[in-house]
Amino acid sequence: DKNILNIEKDRFSEFSKKFNQKKRMLYISTCSADDPSRNNNLYVLNKLYIEKIIQNSFKNFLIVRLPEVIWKNENKITLVNFFYNKIKNKKKFEIWNKAKRNIIDIDDVILLTLNLIKNDNFYGKTINIANSKSFSVIEIVKTIEQLSGTKAIYNLIDKGDFDWTIDISEVVELIKKININFDENYLYKIIKKYYF
Repeated sequence: DKNILNIEKDRFSEFSKKFNQKKRMLYISTCSADDPSRNNNLYVLNKLYIEKIIQNSFKNFLIVRLPEVIWKNENKITLVNFFYNKIKNKKKFEIWNKAKRNIIDIDDVILLTLNLIKNDNFYGKTINIANSKSFSVIEIVKTIEQLSGTKAIYNLIDKGDFDWTIDISEVVELIKKININFDENYLYKIIKKYYF
């Protein structure tokens, strides 16, 4: 909704004028900013606009970009919720055959973000927090099928960008240090954790 996005922009512009510059600013943005198949939609453009305001208006800022975050929530339009509900209710949907998405558990996001906040070296930066592996959208759907025992009904659409990757170089050492394991079973484990 363009009106809601404009309200958010205006609200953030007003907030930036009143913000105490001695404090630290943390803003949650989106890794989709670098995805060529999605970086021109209104949601992403809005996030980029606010990122620019932060970079130009604040001294001690940290912008954290997130991928598809999985947790228990009722938002029917998040990617995995959308697929889960369509499959569970045996409703037809479309899959972009060249799309891949990066999936991460909210618990891992919180752990990484709290560690970033505590470290002065990360301020003044835009940092991607993401899984070291992205998954094809079909792989995500197949995982839900496997766990639910229900066959998905979908059409394949020739869209997406397999070449897109998320740069997590800023947090690779932190991921190792706090022992987050993005292994080959990560997708299965977090979908099972929150949906089954």
